[in-house]
Amino acid sequence: MIALMRYLAADVFRGQRFLAPLLVFLGVMGMLFSSDAGQPLEAYSGSAALLYPVTAWLAVVVATSEDAVRREITVVSAGGWPRVLTAAALVAVSASLVLALLAAVWPVVTNPHPYTAGEFFVGLGAHTVCALLGSGVGLMFSRPVFDSIGRTVLAVFAVVVLTYPLGRATPLGWVLDALGHNRISLSVLWAGVFGVALVSAAVAVGVRRT
Repeated sequence: MIALMRYLAADVFRGQRFLAPLLVFLGVMGMLFSSDAGQPLEAYSGSAALLYPVTAWLAVVVATSEDAVRREITVVSAGGWPRVLTAAALVAVSASLVLALLAAVWPVVTNPHPYTAGEFFVGLGAHTVCALLGSGVGLMFSRPVFDSIGRTVLAVFAVVVLTYPLGRATPLGWVLDALGHNRISLSVLWAGVFGVALVSAAVAVGVRRT
């Protein structure tokens, strides 16, 4: 599995399509924290909201890095779709968690308000949850569920856009509400469980689709 993950990660890196979501993330983070972003947890709410669509986009990039022919060769060489889908999910989640860590550290360095260790770890947990949710959405609609990249992009875009207006009706809304009101909430924990379940469900749906 490690070798397969390294192969998929190298393929993503070689294709360079990961640069688009990465540059969007870095650019918006730079704008968010170019001046006083507010109190620690409130400041984290902006970067957490950003991380959700970026990690969904990144998951799509990872899941669709190979063309159809090369992916079939990979599936045969790896021993089946379950292994490939699991490896792709692990690569996407790993990359998303790196962004979550960066998003949690960034305001600690740039925001004039001091951060306590507790606030930092709450922010890190919230960003981790948002990263998992985004990865799950991106993987849920990627190959082999939808073979067409156009359908994948439209489905992921629709889900991401519709998530924000629903507020606390969604796990993302639980997290952003907890951060926006400067409170530590069990909602973050439950949303994290939901995020892990969503990633696992995305892999399971992909396996069934094959």
